[in-house]
Amino acid sequence: MSNYVDYYRILQVHNDAGQEMIDAAYRCLCKLYHPDVNKSADASEQMKAINAAYAVIGDARKRREYSRVWLKHNQQESRARRDPSEVKAPVARERARSEAELAQVVLDEYFRAMVNAEWDRAYQQLTLTDQTNVPRADFVDWKNAVAKVYKPGSYEITFFGRYEQCEYAGTVYPAILEYSVNLTELNLATGQTSKEQAQKYVAREQNGWKVCLGYTDLKPSILKYKCLAQAMPKENRDDLYRKAILRIDPLTGLLSRSGFIEQAEKEMLRSQRYGNPLTLAIITVTLPPEKHDDKSLWEACLTYVAGILSTNIRRTDTIGKYDTSSFAILFAETKLKEANQALNNLVLLCEDKDYLSYETGYAACTNLEDGDLEGKLSTTRSLADRKVATVKEETVAQDATLGKYKLSDLLNFNKKWKNHF
Repeated sequence: MSNYVDYYRILQVHNDAGQEMIDAAYRCLCKLYHPDVNKSADASEQMKAINAAYAVIGDARKRREYSRVWLKHNQQESRARRDPSEVKAPVARERARSEAELAQVVLDEYFRAMVNAEWDRAYQQLTLTDQTNVPRADFVDWKNAVAKVYKPGSYEITFFGRYEQCEYAGTVYPAILEYSVNLTELNLATGQTSKEQAQKYVAREQNGWKVCLGYTDLKPSILKYKCLAQAMPKENRDDLYRKAILRIDPLTGLLSRSGFIEQAEKEMLRSQRYGNPLTLAIITVTLPPEKHDDKSLWEACLTYVAGILSTNIRRTDTIGKYDTSSFAILFAETKLKEANQALNNLVLLCEDKDYLSYETGYAACTNLEDGDLEGKLSTTRSLADRKVATVKEETVAQDATLGKYKLSDLLNFNKKWKNHF
């Protein structure tokens, strides 16, 4: 243990991070600490440590071996032997949190301006170095060219790391904060939306926090996007928007069946490329027979369940409305056993209701490694239907012995602090 080095800490990633996150972290750190761009005295040593860390946890076999060492070390490490940098004073933690929040406000302002096509307002959020390197006219021309090919949509900003006395684009800043931005974009050429992840940096200048652009000459990029725009098929923009809208279910706001299948096919390719497990699940919603024709109740129940599911799955998972009474969920990097456990938890959350009359959501899981996606969806849907029939038969048989109460009445007596006293 005397030679133990925390490679996860060096790359600034969690020990459960996926390979894509590790690769992204390594690339970002190379941009910041490579001796060719960072002239600080210890840049070379830091780069050696970064390369050594990536050589281990960037390799699947070496990472498995190292993870056992990492886990044993962290389990045996006592509080007294922890790295002092982990036990910071409350004031220092609060100051770091305030810095991250203030810088994120600037980055959020930048992306909000981008979404609304307010190029001048976005330009004002850039560092003085960027404004010196890139004239306002070039920036506006660049953004207008990009807007003919891509339309940005919703975005999510997550704080990633902090660096001191760091050089970026030829300027040394007292502090640079790194953020991961997940952005939804509409490709105007294909009408398809996609989720893109980018690393953005916010630097502290004398007049506050500013967004780092990092370009010195935008003319090549302007030319590229203008050429892409000219090569786009001459399709009516309204038709492109209509195609994008069809990917979304209008009732729940989730992906529609076609949108889910499109996204699931991308996840299948990614799973095959990296050898990660992928699990498909179906959750169904049923109403009592006497209320089956109540359209408003159907819509209320489906919307309610959609809200619960979408807020309780991971950001890396995919959810969509599969048909009129079921939802499909794709659990990324999750084996069948863990997916079944997650699915059971979701079903329990959906059952915890007070005022809606839908019955228990029944569900089924299946591995999704390769093969026909439509076939897998149909098979999993059939499994869920068989569970519905089985449970209803059992309920009828049990209800016959309960006198004037139904089994569901008895089970719900003490639910959410309610009782029969």
